Amino acid sequence: MGLVIGLSSIAAVATRVLSAGALDRRGRRPFALGGLALFAAATATLPLAASLGWLLALRAVQGVGWGFATTAISSLVADLAPAARRGEAIGIWGLAPTVAMALGPAAGAGLVRVGGPGAAFLGTAVLFVVALGLMVPVAEPRHVGPVRSGGVFPGGAFLPCAVLFLSSLSYGAIIAFVPVELGSEPGRTGTYFTVYATSILLVRPFAGRLSDRHGRRAVVVPGLLLGAVGVALTGLARGPLSLAVAAALYGVGMSGLTFPALTAWTVDRSGEARGAAMAAFYGSYDLAIALGAFAFGPVYERFGFAAVNLAGAAGIVAAALLASFVSSSPPDLAGRESGRPPRALGD
Repeated sequence: MGLVIGLSSIAAVATRVLSAGALDRRGRRPFALGGLALFAAATATLPLAASLGWLLALRAVQGVGWGFATTAISSLVADLAPAARRGEAIGIWGLAPTVAMALGPAAGAGLVRVGGPGAAFLGTAVLFVVALGLMVPVAEPRHVGPVRSGGVFPGGAFLPCAVLFLSSLSYGAIIAFVPVELGSEPGRTGTYFTVYATSILLVRPFAGRLSDRHGRRAVVVPGLLLGAVGVALTGLARGPLSLAVAAALYGVGMSGLTFPALTAWTVDRSGEARGAAMAAFYGSYDLAIALGAFAFGPVYERFGFAAVNLAGAAGIVAAALLASFVSSSPPDLAGRESGRPPRALGD
């Protein structure tokens, strides 16, 4: 189970790294359309897998498609958004996966009840075909200057990616160990993640705009500190109210405030190499989630749930300290060190 689930993420990370420069040189659309098509084809074929090897091969293809599509589409969002409203656009766009994660499990379970597991796979493939159709009319903007990707971490993307990596280790631990710790009482795990998702939906429409007006750092650092409190409280909470408060603080701080502002910050610092920047950004996120679950396993086994969450909170505090020293964009792009995003021509 671990190999089947994890292989797709590993393939996605490798795909992001290997395709980073090509996204900027060849454009986003081919990778977005090709990635969606690959994922749809692999998912539709999964019910036919008759062996573990065949299943793993299809999961790897899913990971490649996911890596291509998500990196290219996030780059297109950054391309199409006006620079002065980039945080707002990314924040609103970021609501989509939150809603999907809230609706997807129930929809999948309903398809399984009606037509068996194959129906869930085919239903997912159909959704990706619909997504492919929605992408077809999206025009890719013309890039206004030469692209200097600088490898896997273009321009100034390294430090925001490091902030994301340190702060996301806790999320790997949350999704791995909250169901184990809270699963003994019916409904507690579901309630925790429902409150978490709801808090994101309430905050994200406004968080990106806040970072556009007041600067990325002014949103990222407080968001990280709120998230650290939420993670620590998750490990120490005993009753349903304290768990709900912990989930809300974690959702508001990490995914509500920090994630869209940090995404926009990475784009701000990367110039025209946005494809490579998004590849590095989401690759850091995927890697942190995988390593967080793996690295905190021995801590959970030996010291317990509270220790895991305190360690995760320490990582988030370290990320906040690092974010305090990250400038808005490299001097060669903006020529200044303020926390505000660069202005678009004509703003």
